[in-house]
Amino acid sequence: MTLPAASSPQGSGEGAGAAKVQAADVWARAAATGNSAAYMILRNGGDTADRLVKAESDVADAVELHKTTMEGSMMKMAPVENIEVPAKGQAKLEPGGLHVMLIGLKRELKAGEKIKLKLQFEKAGAQEIEAEVRKP
Repeated sequence: MTLPAASSPQGSGEGAGAAKVQAADVWARAAATGNSAAYMILRNGGDTADRLVKAESDVADAVELHKTTMEGSMMKMAPVENIEVPAKGQAKLEPGGLHVMLIGLKRELKAGEKIKLKLQFEKAGAQEIEAEVRKP
């Protein structure tokens, strides 16, 4: 699913070379309780790099940007301050890598439903998108 980028407020640097980030293939992991994660591809069609700096959702107590890394034979997750989206490039948020962590689910996330996410970019501004819930 590809949703159009939200329009930026006047004076926010939007123009020929401004960052133009769109989210594609947005999905979240089905979960009954605890935590979940959302994944997507962030595509920047602009000439300026951008950063995803924050994410929000009403289905979780907290939402953080995370990265999964391997340390020896242990897989670890840790928060990151932002996720870079290069100019004319993309950032993949996928299992085993960068992702949006949904911490403390307020309700069950059932396969087939859609949840709302709000993404905040440093330059492209805020975007409200939907994620399809899928079984892992």
